[in-house]
Amino acid sequence: MENNTNKRVLITGANGAMAKETIKHLIKHGYNNIVMAVRTKHKGEIAKREILQSVKFDQSLRLAVIDGFDMNHPEEIRKAVQKIDKTEPFDIVFLAAGFAVFSDNYEFITYKNTRFEKTVFQNLIGSHIVYVQLKRNELLSKTARIVMAGGEGARGISGMIKKPHFESKKSLMDYIHLKSESLPKYNPMNAIGVSKFVGGLWVKKLAEIEPNLEVVWFSPGLTSGSSGLKNLPKVKQTVFKLMFGMMNFLGKSQSPQKGGEKYADCLMGNIGKSGELIGAPEGKTLGGYTEQTPMNSDLEKIELREILWNSLTIFNA
Repeated sequence: MENNTNKRVLITGANGAMAKETIKHLIKHGYNNIVMAVRTKHKGEIAKREILQSVKFDQSLRLAVIDGFDMNHPEEIRKAVQKIDKTEPFDIVFLAAGFAVFSDNYEFITYKNTRFEKTVFQNLIGSHIVYVQLKRNELLSKTARIVMAGGEGARGISGMIKKPHFESKKSLMDYIHLKSESLPKYNPMNAIGVSKFVGGLWVKKLAEIEPNLEVVWFSPGLTSGSSGLKNLPKVKQTVFKLMFGMMNFLGKSQSPQKGGEKYADCLMGNIGKSGELIGAPEGKTLGGYTEQTPMNSDLEKIELREILWNSLTIFNA
């Protein structure tokens, strides 16, 4: 087994089902210095106990819980990063926090008098702020590997998520800032697809400006049984659970255990090179690791990367 005891890992959204499974696999591979970045201490400690009850570990394991990582509140994230022990930087960062916004209409977060679509905010912008604060506090090693949780919705999933398309910089900004009155009717699944799309643009831009870092966007494929449905009304929870159960049975989705194992493999550097967007093959929700960019030509538009990155500078203060 490779000696991973000297590598420090940070995982956001660490109390989520997929993140917990990822942590279990990392511990099995010898990683013993892991920080669980969570929103609330209580849920983080529950997740930590669950992990420690599920894996064998020795006394050298350092599994710390740091709360305050609320992806909808920039100032809370800044305060949370200040709580982290700064004696050693992180070698691996897994930006796993984020979830869908199940509502009937678009919701937004306002920051410095500017509106941001909520799904984009909590799936991308919160992660951007984490990156900025880690770098500012010298908590990223010079060759750190950063993995952004991706999703095949970035290139569309037939029958589930419409392929995101933005014909211009203006159309992208109109969506992110909810400026246009001609936005499509809100659909939670399509919104999560857009959030994964802009996450892909972000990864490509960060890989360009930080050539010493390894920055990868990765999806293990469609996963059922995660905690992403917990905020849904009971009836909708039941419908989605039945749908995912059927997809699991048909081999079109997988368990969090399988997904977590794949994420751990990516974090360890076995899947994906810097700047790549890796997920399932076109037309599928599971399968061999495939570069997603050719499946949605908008992911190749440099002007979209630039305008997105520039729009995020408001959070760099």
